[in-house]
Amino acid sequence: MIVVDKNDLLGTARDAAGPGWSSLRLLVKSDGMGFSMTETKVMPGTVLDLEYKHHIEACYCLAGSGRIVETDTGVEHVITPGVLYAPNAHDAHQVIVEGDVPFHLICVFSPALQGDEVHGPDGSYASS
Repeated sequence: MIVVDKNDLLGTARDAAGPGWSSLRLLVKSDGMGFSMTETKVMPGTVLDLEYKHHIEACYCLAGSGRIVETDTGVEHVITPGVLYAPNAHDAHQVIVEGDVPFHLICVFSPALQGDEVHGPDGSYASS
């Protein structure tokens, strides 16, 4: 049984951050689940260009609002609390946070993250 109190992870290597975002890695590769789960916040006004070349992810919005723009097609998706998005084909996408509330997400990655990753110049994480 794995039980994690996020307060125990604050300030550790599993408390990752980059320009405009922070991500608390609740489950990671060493937990042996085969996937990872994060609590991620993206700050208002942030625009992230992402393309997870080595992972697929699913993100469930808890708070805030934003848009996901599919880079290849320009198709936009409005994301608000209760909406899930999943770039399941390693889709290049932009995350655009609107309003004055952080975009608060629960994200699942497969394969699992090591826990301390930050986005590379191409918007991806290194392979696990």
